[in-house]
This record gives sequence, structure tokens and C-alpha cells, in this order.
Amino acid sequence: MRYISLSLVLLLAFIFGCAPMIIEGRKIDSAKLKQLQIDVTKTNKVEELFGKPDKVERLPSGEEMYVYRYERKNPHWWTMDAVDKQKLEVVLKDGVVQTYKLRTEGKEAILKE
Repeated sequence: MRYISLSLVLLLAFIFGCAPMIIEGRKIDSAKLKQLQIDVTKTNKVEELFGKPDKVERLPSGEEMYVYRYERKNPHWWTMDAVDKQKLEVVLKDGVVQTYKLRTEGKEAILKE
């Protein structure tokens, strides 16, 4: 009985200790971000650099905002979850970049206007 109990405890520890890493989206490369130029870069170049946006919002001003998200979670039952998040918002008017903002959790946002 003692061996069965010990085996069950070890099995449960192994199951909870090996939780899968969860990744949503693609990490935003800062080298690609440097290729964005205000009033120059067109929609097709943005999509070439970052892919199809996760979300396209129509703003009241008539502009479009492309939203790209990246999130990586590494859950552990014995500690706080390790989380890495990024969000890139690119505002386009008439198919040309007007502004963009990259937010990375734990760092100051990069904003170009």
C-alpha cells in the first residue's frame, strides 16, 4: 500500500509539473518593426512583415487599426505563471501607416507618430 501511495503522489507531481506551454500569435521582431516608416509603408508591406492581423478595427476617423498579439504562458503549479505578452497596433489611413505602438509586458511602449 505504501508503494502505491508513493507512486500516485509521484505521478500527480509529474502530471502537474509538466503542464504544456501555451503560445498564441507570433513574437513581434524588433528588426521588422524598424522597417515600418510613417507615411511611407503600405498595407501590403505591413502584412508581409507581420502576417495577417489578429484583428482589424475601423476607427471613427476612417482609419484602420491592425492589431497583432503574442502571448506565451508557461504554467507551473508551484510558482506564478511565467507570461510573455506583446501587442502591436498599426494605424493605417488610405493604405499607408500613420502611427504604430508596440507594448511589451514589463517594458515601456514603443510609439511612433
